[in-house]
Amino acid sequence: MTVRFCVRCGRRVRRQREAGHWRWRCPGCGWTYYGNPIVAAGAVIVRGSRVLLVRRGRAPYRGAWDIPGGFVEAGETAEAALRRELREELGVTTRTLRFVGTAPDRYGPRGVPILSLVFRAAITRGPLDAADDIASLQWLERSKVPWREIPFPGLRALLRRYVRTLSNSRVGTLSKSK
Repeated sequence: MTVRFCVRCGRRVRRQREAGHWRWRCPGCGWTYYGNPIVAAGAVIVRGSRVLLVRRGRAPYRGAWDIPGGFVEAGETAEAALRRELREELGVTTRTLRFVGTAPDRYGPRGVPILSLVFRAAITRGPLDAADDIASLQWLERSKVPWREIPFPGLRALLRRYVRTLSNSRVGTLSKSK
């Protein structure tokens, strides 16, 4: 996504190096486009040795594996957004959420920057129903997660580290990898 014109005065913006980053800046009024990420919330749902993954039903990356979740709406906390998304996508309510970490990515190959806030979610028992923008869902053994089919590199790296902690301990707290 590229900004071409200033939202304040309408002049064509120019790409400039500022504070170690390339940014789009208006030469007329000085307005700067920072390209801040859109916030998303996602859930790692684990039962025993299995983790729940979903197939994306919409672009970008339709048909790829992902975790359930979605974008945080204005006025929502990440936790409230994730609870809403899990109701919409899986038809479940959430008992508890525990923060796992963050994952910076892009929403599509040339899409907007996103920042996913990932939580471990304990959900109510019962049937799961793939709905909303989920094409299907599957419980996979942690050792069988198709890492290459998760299209978001930041999320994929965070999930790998987290799943590794689940294999090494019962608590599953994420620590920085060496």
